[in-house]
Amino acid sequence: MEFLPLFHSLRGRAVLLVGGGDVALRKARLLYSAGALLRVVAPRVHPQIPALAAEMRQRAYAPTDLDGVALAVAATDQAALNAAVSAQAQARGIPVNVVDSPSLCSALFPAIVDRSPLVVAVGSGGHAPVLARLARAQIETRLPARYGQLASLARQFRGRVKSLLPSVQQRRLFWEDIFQGPVAEALLAGQPELARRLLEARLAGPAPQASGEVYWVGAGPGDPDLLTFRALRLMQQADIVLSSPCIPSSIVDLCRRDADRIAPRPPAAGTAPCCSLQLIELARQGKRVLLLVAGNAAAHEHGGALDALAAHGIPFQVVPGVDSLAAPAPA
Repeated sequence: MEFLPLFHSLRGRAVLLVGGGDVALRKARLLYSAGALLRVVAPRVHPQIPALAAEMRQRAYAPTDLDGVALAVAATDQAALNAAVSAQAQARGIPVNVVDSPSLCSALFPAIVDRSPLVVAVGSGGHAPVLARLARAQIETRLPARYGQLASLARQFRGRVKSLLPSVQQRRLFWEDIFQGPVAEALLAGQPELARRLLEARLAGPAPQASGEVYWVGAGPGDPDLLTFRALRLMQQADIVLSSPCIPSSIVDLCRRDADRIAPRPPAAGTAPCCSLQLIELARQGKRVLLLVAGNAAAHEHGGALDALAAHGIPFQVVPGVDSLAAPAPA
C-alpha cells in the first residue's frame, strides 16, 4: 500500500485551506461537513467560501498560517506556492494535501460514499481519481441509503451489547445476526421502531453461542477475480484462516483482517492440504475455520478429510473454485 487509509476526526479542529477558487470551494465544503474549523488564506475567494470558514485571511499565504492546524490543504493554481505549503507543513509534522499533486501529499482525499456514520472511502493513491470515482459509483448502487440508519441504531446499542456480551466472539455473532436478519430488514424497509423493538427482544434473549464450522474453499487458478461470491462471503466471516503456501497473498488478503492466520499442519496422508485433526480441534473450540486450497477443492478430492469431519460431527461447507481449465487465458 502506498497510502494507509485512516479516518481522522477534524471536528472542532483548525484546518488551513490555502486558495479561494472553485477547487478550494469543493475542499471547503467537504472539510466543513466533517466539522473542521476552516482557516482560509487567499487574496481573493469564491463568494460561497466565507460562509464555510471560521477564519478568513484575505491576503497572501505566510508560514505562520500553519500555526495550530491539524491539517493543511493547498488548492491554488500556483505550483511554487503549493510546494512551499507542502514542504513547510511536512517540516512541522502536519498532514498536508495538495490538489492534483500526489507527490506533494502526505494525506489524500478519497472518493467517499457517505452513509454516515457508515462511510466508505475509495482511493487510488492520487494516480487515478476518475477510476476511484467510478468505483465509488459502483459501491453507491450497492449500499442501501438506510445503511447509515442501521449504523446509527447499532451505535445506540453498542454499550449495552458490550456489557451483556463480554466475549468478542459473542458480540461478533450477535451483530452478524442483527445486520443480516429481521432487525436490518425492518429498518431497511422503513420501519425503524419495529427494528428497535426487534433488537430489544434479541438482547433479552439468550446470548449467542459460537458454533464451530469448517469452510473448505477452493482458490481456483489463483486469480482473485475468479473467486465465487459464496467463497468471498465465507472468507469474510471466518475466525481462523489456514492456507497452503501456494495460495497467492492477493487471495489470502481478501479474508477478514482480524481473523487469526495459522499454518496448516503437514498432510496426514495423500493430497489432503492439512491434517483433519487440526480442523476438528479448532472447530470444537467454536471457531469458524476457513481452509483455502489450490484448485477446484472438489469434495471427492479430499473425501478422507471430509469424512473425518463428518464422523466427529463437525459441520462443513465445500466451495469449489473455478476450474483452471475454465479460467480465461491471459490477454
